[in-house]
Amino acid sequence: MKKQFWKYILPSMITFLVTGIYVSVDGFFVGRTVGDVGLGSINVAWPLAALILDIGTGIGMGGSVNISHYMGAGDKKRADKAFGNTLVLLMLFSIFITVFLLLFGKPLLRLMGAEGELLKLGSDYIMILSSGAVVQVFATGVTPLLRNQNKPMLAMALMLMNFTIDTILSGVFVMVLGLGVRGAALATLAGQLITCIPALFILFKKENRIPASCYLPKKDVIGSIIKVGTPVFGLCFIPSLTILIINRQAATYGGTTAIAAFAVISYVLSIGQLLLQGVGEGTQPLISFYYGAKDKKAVKTFRKWTYYMAFTVGILATIIIILLRDQIAGFFGVSHETAKVLQTALPLCAFSLPLYAFSRVTTEYFNAIKKSRSSAVMVYGEAIVLLPLAAFFLPKLFGIDGVWYTVVLVQLLLLFTGIILRLSNYHAGKLLRS
Repeated sequence: MKKQFWKYILPSMITFLVTGIYVSVDGFFVGRTVGDVGLGSINVAWPLAALILDIGTGIGMGGSVNISHYMGAGDKKRADKAFGNTLVLLMLFSIFITVFLLLFGKPLLRLMGAEGELLKLGSDYIMILSSGAVVQVFATGVTPLLRNQNKPMLAMALMLMNFTIDTILSGVFVMVLGLGVRGAALATLAGQLITCIPALFILFKKENRIPASCYLPKKDVIGSIIKVGTPVFGLCFIPSLTILIINRQAATYGGTTAIAAFAVISYVLSIGQLLLQGVGEGTQPLISFYYGAKDKKAVKTFRKWTYYMAFTVGILATIIIILLRDQIAGFFGVSHETAKVLQTALPLCAFSLPLYAFSRVTTEYFNAIKKSRSSAVMVYGEAIVLLPLAAFFLPKLFGIDGVWYTVVLVQLLLLFTGIILRLSNYHAGKLLRS
């Protein structure tokens, strides 16, 4: 079992770690060439950019969980239908999000607080990314499907290739050609396109092909994919929603300097958060498979190991961020004023990562065993209740420091929510068995 655990979790962790660094590449190059306003523009636009990626991840994970569950139960025919319908959903949603952002991207940025140069640069960034949304949706959506086909190393290799291409092209487009924010967006699209092509080729190889009838949309199959994928989408999008809400409060209580500081914080935290996402998603195929096979002992063992790994990673990430906070500010080339804000804000926000480890793994576990209601409570309870309330009241009490306190308090409240849900599911299971 340990061999299985490491076989799935290590490639997933590396894949998501690289994803986190990859997300920060734009900030590194833009911060050093355009400055605080460039960092701020990408951070303001990021929730819309993340919307594209998270739709792909949610659909891909929704399909992946269903495929694993059916394979564990020995139902190959239904697993093939889930695979085919997942690809259909990826195409339909990619078309929808392209049209939506091209029409409403700039007005949404204005609603999110962008104005002046921030609005102009942010709009340039999101218009380019939305034009290639189909590439991004498929690039993120096929990764869980590859892991499900027992190819976690391949999924990791493709992500590493994407990261390398994007980093090289960002350097060329932003720093050499002087394309600024637009160059960062073009490099992102080019990297995803180049790596998406071989992923699709592998999924459609002769030995992986499924009957054409499996691509016909089936209401119950699509419903099951969306039911599982919706909490996953929400979980992926929560950090971006946090960026949106915190940006508004940072602008109110600290101006452009605070927005630039939070841009750096969000880049750094995203690396830790995505690494923890890699822990949770890495064991999803195993937990889903053994849950479908009704092997409770294996499910419990993999769940325990996943929690241990996530807490360890969260604590180590927090320590590293606190120790390197001065170097982090210099790395992104921020102004002296922004670096001064980061001295306090970065350590405060870093303490959210060990708490995030629990909430992330708990939500992924609920998804893996198809407890979508509990997963949705975790995800949308944070998005709709905890985050808005904390972001509204804490800055009123503590000023700009209250903005940073919000990040930690929300994760602490989610920890208690997760414990209550775990206990309620446990007792409900005992009642059903009695």
